[in-house]
Formats: sequence, structure tokens, C-alpha cells
Amino acid sequence: MNENLEIEYKMLVSEQEFNQLRDLTGVDQVLVQSNVYYDCTPSSTLKHIAMRIRDVQGKHWFTMKIPQAEGVREMEMELPENSPEALDNPEIRALFDELGLTLPVHVCGQMITHRHLRVYPLGELCLDHSLINGRSDYEIEFEITGDPQAGKAFFLDLLNQAGLTYRENKRSKYARCVLDQ
Repeated sequence: MNENLEIEYKMLVSEQEFNQLRDLTGVDQVLVQSNVYYDCTPSSTLKHIAMRIRDVQGKHWFTMKIPQAEGVREMEMELPENSPEALDNPEIRALFDELGLTLPVHVCGQMITHRHLRVYPLGELCLDHSLINGRSDYEIEFEITGDPQAGKAFFLDLLNQAGLTYRENKRSKYARCVLDQ
């Protein structure tokens, strides 16, 4: 299972703001992602842990996000299918044991995201238009891959060029999909 520390800046925006930034930066690639969110009993959500399987380009990626003092510990691995049964895997069971979680899991939310991606040396700009519980949701994320301070400065400059001001979004897609029903 792959593990990394995810450091990202994100903000909810209007459709107009989304289009402003997309028009300014351009797009390297558009990906359609189908996300199925899972929970267990007792709830992983109570521990602020989010888990999903994302279908993108014919592959199924399990991801668990665990908050840290700075950033998010992200655990990820490819699975053969997107189903609750696919999570009954030795590596995932070991992760569940480490975190005090239990199988089985159940579906607690679903969304489709059209990700407009632009890759920069300091990170990935993700312009996400998601369909969550019958409504449109627009979010800008900058996922840092280089120096965190330089990445943040670069992202803030991109926003400034588009005439936007950073407004921190503390509600993850998981929270907006699962908790805001």
C-alpha cells in the first residue's frame, strides 16, 4: 500500500470563478472520476477518517485519508473492483486494525467528479466540478508536490492572476457528500 503526506489548498468557488481560473491556466487533462465513499461500524467518520474507492480510467483506487497535525496521511492501493467486498484485503485489514476500525463496510455516499487537471513543477491544480447528491459543486485544489511554502505562494499567485482571493475550504468532498445530505 502506498502512503504519502498530502498537503493541499482548496476552496469552494462559483461556476464563474471556476471558469475564470480554468480559462487562465488551461488544462492538461480532464478525468471523470466516480467516487464511492464507505464507512464502517463503529464509524470511521467519528475519527475524522475518510475512505473511498475511486474509479478512474478503468482502475479502482482505494484511498483512506487520516488527518495529521499538518496535512493528511493518505493510504492508497489499487483494487480489482469497487465494492465493499474488495476492502476485505489483508493490507486493508491491517490498516483497519492499526486505526481501530472494523469490517464490514457499507456505502455511505457517491459522487461523480470532472477533474480539469493542470500539472506544475510545484503541484497539481485540480479544478473539480462534482455532482453531489443531485447538485453541482465547484472546487479548486492545489495539491503540493514540491516545497510547501513555494507551492502555496505559487497557488496564491495563480488565484491573484485570475482575480480570486483564497478562501480556505475546511469541508472535504467526503464531508460534503456524506455529512451534508
